[in-house]
Amino acid sequence: MKTEQISIVLVEPQGPLNIGSVCRSMMNFGFSKLVLVNPQCDHLSGDALRMAVKTKRLLEEAVVVDTLADALKDVHCAFGPPVVSASTGTCSSPPRRPPKSSTRWGRT
Repeated sequence: MKTEQISIVLVEPQGPLNIGSVCRSMMNFGFSKLVLVNPQCDHLSGDALRMAVKTKRLLEEAVVVDTLADALKDVHCAFGPPVVSASTGTCSSPPRRPPKSSTRWGRT
């Protein structure tokens, strides 16, 4: 799979500094598609642009959607970390394996 086929999806990102930082990491690894699900801040704010440094284009071209279902509409394979509570450090949803009936898992 090529990096241009991969989208990085952030679900309800809280701060513009985090979004800008993700853009820098994305560019370092060759990723260029950013999808923001119901962002809780302005991804084009001055803070986001300053943190993104030379990746302003990623912020400007980011796709903003309302739901995770919208973000994954045309996706054949998705990976994501489980949700871990910041206060307790416990995992609220353990990782799941793909269903055995999924013949296209991992393929585009």
